[in-house]
Amino acid sequence: MPSLNKIIIKFVPAVIFITICTIGFFYILNSVKSLNIDTASVDEQIQSEISRRNNIEALNEDLKNIAPQREMLNTHFAVDSDVVPFLDNLQALSIKAGSPSEVSSVDLNKDDGHLEVSMKTEGSFTSIYKLLELLENSPFEIDFSSVHLDSIVLSEADKKLGKTGGWSASFDLTLLSFNSKINGN
Repeated sequence: MPSLNKIIIKFVPAVIFITICTIGFFYILNSVKSLNIDTASVDEQIQSEISRRNNIEALNEDLKNIAPQREMLNTHFAVDSDVVPFLDNLQALSIKAGSPSEVSSVDLNKDDGHLEVSMKTEGSFTSIYKLLELLENSPFEIDFSSVHLDSIVLSEADKKLGKTGGWSASFDLTLLSFNSKINGN
């Protein structure tokens, strides 16, 4: 029979070896679990980023789809750079009504940012009324601050020359759909 010392000498290194292997195994197992937790966190971040990018792409697609409606809506507003085209539009409407007009003043209201326009015109009552209707039905939101209609009284000399009387009108209007703070993009 082998001696007890020989058995202990053989058994102790085996126990130490098994203990070191067990400790190493549990250390590696904990490291793998930690890496799995980190991997799960990274996977959640990736999924969140993918979802965010999909939402951005969907929003971009929606913006592309509504671009024509946005452009149509923007035609109802005037911005700083659109003042001259708006005034040209007023002139075109007055010519269309048969009552050419002249813009006498343009002012930007500092309080609310609306554009205030004063204009004068002459013509028949029908043409001035038609101009009012065209202005009222224009795509811009216009508020008439004041409208003055006066009959033009002709002198006897003008009557003898065959001139007919007419009407003169002056309008003070505020372009409510104008805002100097609107971004033109």
